[in-house]
Amino acid sequence: MPTVVSSSKRNRSKKLDSDQELISTSLKRFKIAGDAESESRKAGLEDLQFSIGTGQWDAAVKSDREIEGRPCLTMNHIPTALRQLTGDQRQNRPAMIVSPVRDGANEDTAEIIQGVLRHLEVVSDADLIYDYCYDMMLRIGWSDWAITPRYVSDKSFDQEPRLELVENPFMLYMSPIRNTIGQDPLWCHCVQDMSKDEYKEQFGKLKNDDDNPMVKLDFPTNWGNAEPDWVTKDGVRIAEYWWLELKRRVLCLMPDGTTAYWDELAKDLRDHVENKRDVVSRTVRFVKHDAMQVLEEYDYPGTIIPKVELSGVRLNVDGKIFRAGMVRDARDAQRSYDFHVTQAVEQVNLYGKDPLFVAEGSIVNHEEEYRQVNRKNYPYLYYQATGSDGKPLPPPQRAGRETPIQALTALIQQADYDMKSIMGIYGTGAGEEPNQNESAFSVLTRQAKTDTGTINWSDNLSRAITYSGKILLDIFPKLIGAARLQRYFTGEDEVKHAVVFNSQMSSPEDAQALLFQQQGLNQVYDLGVGDYDVVISAGPQYRTARQEAFRALGAIIGQQPNLAPMLMDVWVKYGDFPGAHVLADRFKKMLPPQLQDQGDPGNQVTQLQSTIAQMSAQHNQLVAELNRASDTIRTKRLELESKERIASQNNQTNLVLEQVKQHGAAANAQLQAQLDAITQRLDALHSSMSVEQEAGQPLNTPELPSAVEPTAQRVTPSQPTPRPQPIQGAL
Repeated sequence: MPTVVSSSKRNRSKKLDSDQELISTSLKRFKIAGDAESESRKAGLEDLQFSIGTGQWDAAVKSDREIEGRPCLTMNHIPTALRQLTGDQRQNRPAMIVSPVRDGANEDTAEIIQGVLRHLEVVSDADLIYDYCYDMMLRIGWSDWAITPRYVSDKSFDQEPRLELVENPFMLYMSPIRNTIGQDPLWCHCVQDMSKDEYKEQFGKLKNDDDNPMVKLDFPTNWGNAEPDWVTKDGVRIAEYWWLELKRRVLCLMPDGTTAYWDELAKDLRDHVENKRDVVSRTVRFVKHDAMQVLEEYDYPGTIIPKVELSGVRLNVDGKIFRAGMVRDARDAQRSYDFHVTQAVEQVNLYGKDPLFVAEGSIVNHEEEYRQVNRKNYPYLYYQATGSDGKPLPPPQRAGRETPIQALTALIQQADYDMKSIMGIYGTGAGEEPNQNESAFSVLTRQAKTDTGTINWSDNLSRAITYSGKILLDIFPKLIGAARLQRYFTGEDEVKHAVVFNSQMSSPEDAQALLFQQQGLNQVYDLGVGDYDVVISAGPQYRTARQEAFRALGAIIGQQPNLAPMLMDVWVKYGDFPGAHVLADRFKKMLPPQLQDQGDPGNQVTQLQSTIAQMSAQHNQLVAELNRASDTIRTKRLELESKERIASQNNQTNLVLEQVKQHGAAANAQLQAQLDAITQRLDALHSSMSVEQEAGQPLNTPELPSAVEPTAQRVTPSQPTPRPQPIQGAL
């Protein structure tokens, strides 16, 4: 017999005494939540079993039919309807959109946070969690997932919040008092029943290496005010207990626009408060306990209990919580379908087994054969042709009843239509054959009715994901200690990285130092400043959206070919074929300069190369013009210098003539000889020598403005001056 320990036992430790008040409050709240949801939990378990084909026949009816050898068929249509709704949900996955609200929030940081939330969903396998919870919600009316801080790897001290599936929704108990969308509970219990061996292995020793009193006392079944099912002969129940501590505080407005709590202000600053008001601060607390003691506890940095419930139909009915999914109302229609299908099969099977009309005394000595006639195929049967009085007896014959197949078929079709109508999945009417010539408008109208009749389920999923995003926004910045390089996803699911930090826990200088070590990054993002909000964008999943964009852009290019150069890079980027991104990059480089991305280093290099090529071409053109102008100036200068030389020779000739006149005839002969020599030189100058030979090499002529006329100068032979050369390889 287990040991019974009362609350008055003297040898209890002080720790157990201190834990009892907390555990007592926890157990009371657990009972409140359990009582409020007890009926819904019982019905939810029946719905779950019904959806997998168990329990679709009443146990007593099924037992009687099995004893009689009658069939009990289960034609389960629930999974088909579930797959239709879950398949539609998978094609229209919700996506979280983050937007800035106030207090220094900005669009750039909101885009980074949105990409980080997408990263958290990817590393948490959130798609699998959403799919499982959506399916479970349709079956029983609710499902849950949790958000838990985890280390990013086994070799890192950085933490991130991760989404974790609560596979068994019956283990989570939330307070019935919540907000308008059924979230944000005041407390929550996540219970787990463990065997005694599992409990000993995990909690046999406490953190201080002391023996666990629960194990030491051999699992007492009665401890204080604990519920009896917390410790049983088979095992122990432990609970993760979350609760909100609400504390009334005074919020103060300071002269610089900042706010602070009155109890946290220094005394010398309290005189400078400009305004104040009463607020309620929230602190989330967590412990793990059994019926006797607290086993674990830690401080949670967020202000919202990190549990998300996805509800189907949730109503408060006279203080009791009513919860239901799609299966609840379809159960009777499914039972009717099973019964009528079974009845039809049974009637067809009995068609050749009608009762036999037998004249008294006609089967004497053959009773056993006629008793087995419905089970065995006899080639012939004997009967007494005459009675004891010698009169002839009629042969045995079947009653010949007609099987009501048409009526049963109509009932089956009606039950099938009832199921579809109840679940909001509209097809053809009861007994109607699908119309092969049905118009597209008619088909779309029926599909629209189905979408409208089932939109509440997917809308509830969007609300749950929105609430999950608020929890992530609340806790993620508080898990950032030092600046870190954070992975995030863009709106097109491209993986990028950014330097993020929390200015309330680390300095911007550390973030800038980390940024300096990265290539291709030019900005840091402070996630500790500003308020951000999250909304849901529900629509076709990303792959489908890419395909729609590819088709739409293809149609635009087909109708407006002149727009192809400006749209080709975007169009090809959305193509799902090998090498699409490479081809898109090439088309992007071919865009006009006004459409190039100014922040792209590759585009900047391309633009710089183009600018250099243009400047080189202009330089070569200017060099060519300068050379032509220099040639013209040199030619004119040579012409002027030649004229001066000729004029000088003419002056010498005139001087000689004057001397001849003065010195008389005696000197005429000598002067004539000199004159002949001069004449010969002049003839040689005009006939045998070119201008360039006589002028010598051209001088280095600087570039002159077009309005300045060159001035002729004396040519002095000098070293040749190199001409300006064009740039090699220029366009």
